[in-house]
Amino acid sequence: MKTALLAMVMSLPLIQGCASNPGRVAPPILQPALAPLAGFIGSRSCKGSFLKSGKSISSVETIHPDLSGHWLSLRHDDDPPFSFHAFEMWGYDAKDQRFIAHMYDNLGGAREFDSPGWQGDSFTWTNVDTTTAKRDRFVFEKQPDGGYRFTYEVSADGSSWTGVDSLLCVSAPSSPRGA
Repeated sequence: MKTALLAMVMSLPLIQGCASNPGRVAPPILQPALAPLAGFIGSRSCKGSFLKSGKSISSVETIHPDLSGHWLSLRHDDDPPFSFHAFEMWGYDAKDQRFIAHMYDNLGGAREFDSPGWQGDSFTWTNVDTTTAKRDRFVFEKQPDGGYRFTYEVSADGSSWTGVDSLLCVSAPSSPRGA
């Protein structure tokens, strides 16, 4: 009994140190392979429209390094009345020398995308599912103010693309949002 009590008293400073800094970890450092995507890091307010109807749409996107900087986590949350929410992980496949993204959404969807990287000021994520001719992609374009525009596009044949919606994303204060 005395041994157990002594062990508990001796470990109290360690327990107190953990309690005063719960979950504290060193800030992630972006790994070199993801350096081309560093400009995406941050929280942005996005506004745009559905291209066919012209109806307005807005959202918030937050992107930050994750898992020791080997991945970027992206959280996309539509503002009401729309309700699309997605969580993405962006990384780099050194073996195939391509960027990869995994997207999970509140509709139960799970998709994988890849990209060869920046082509001028444009970065395109294309769905890797080739089991059907129908494809989708996200085209990101750098903006002069450090923001970006992204356009969601679909294709019935994998070669001609039609825009569905397009949003301009500019720096916004960080604020956690739920799905």
